[in-house]
Amino acid sequence: MTESKTAKPVPDIPVSLFAAVMGIAGLGLAWRKSAPILGVAPWIGEVLIFAGVLVFAVIAAAYGLKIARAPQAMRDEANDLKRVAFFATVPLSLQLLAAGAFPLDHAIATLMWVVGTAAQCILLLIILMRWMQGGHPRRIFQPSLFLPSAGLLLGPATGYHLGFVELGWMMFTLGLLLWLLFLVMLFERLFFDMPLTDEELPLLAIPVTPPALAFMSYVALNQQVIDGFARFLFYAMLLFLILALAHASRFARVRFSLGWWSFTFPAGAAAGAAMEYSGAIGTDFPAILCIAMLLLTTGLVGYCGVRTIMGVREGSLFKIIS
Repeated sequence: MTESKTAKPVPDIPVSLFAAVMGIAGLGLAWRKSAPILGVAPWIGEVLIFAGVLVFAVIAAAYGLKIARAPQAMRDEANDLKRVAFFATVPLSLQLLAAGAFPLDHAIATLMWVVGTAAQCILLLIILMRWMQGGHPRRIFQPSLFLPSAGLLLGPATGYHLGFVELGWMMFTLGLLLWLLFLVMLFERLFFDMPLTDEELPLLAIPVTPPALAFMSYVALNQQVIDGFARFLFYAMLLFLILALAHASRFARVRFSLGWWSFTFPAGAAAGAAMEYSGAIGTDFPAILCIAMLLLTTGLVGYCGVRTIMGVREGSLFKIIS
């Protein structure tokens, strides 16, 4: 029998939905950082991080069902250069959950960090090798390509505290080089080739992520010292955040889709970086900016969460593979 005759109907869950885990966990980490800075209740961040764990388990089970019943759909995602980068959201989620688990259980945090980091590096190598074959039209380059290398910039922030100091420096260096390379490619497309379509527009928030993660990892590796390079990374993040916010009116006209989750983790990373920067330099950094970033991220995650639940109940978000 062919696969189409034996396969049972299953929702076509995109691997990019793991961005929801990143958004929720990233928001939880930002709220955790805000407790000593803004004096908010510490339990808020812990609840959100736990919610990220539950959402990861649900999405992983749903995607595992898709792989079991409709493996060709997963292979189609993996073979599409536009979509394959979103597989990085899985190990990135593990790295974020490792950061959430670190104060609670060192062994579990280490396990999740090692698995997530190893998977991220393998995936990055595979994607780079495919891109280096050449002959690809420039229009298929999207900001999502930042995701596979983002794990190199995210990992050291937790890896340093887990004892992976030299590995953290190596990851940071390689991640920084790839960020700069991809940044040039992105702006070459935007300036000289073609702008992002409405469908791709939520991805415009993703460039906020690399400098935000690089800042937090560098500060950890630099033993919490804010020097000139740390400031460069932080204000580079603010530049990309401003550029993304400048498109707010256009964002508002785009119909909600699962791609909207692409807004959430960059906002959470920016909020977390702002909390860390404020905590390091004190009153010189306006607390109102930290509050604004935290509220923006909370609003985005809340909106995307409500709309996703509504879409699931209505059956309008996922097509059915039969």
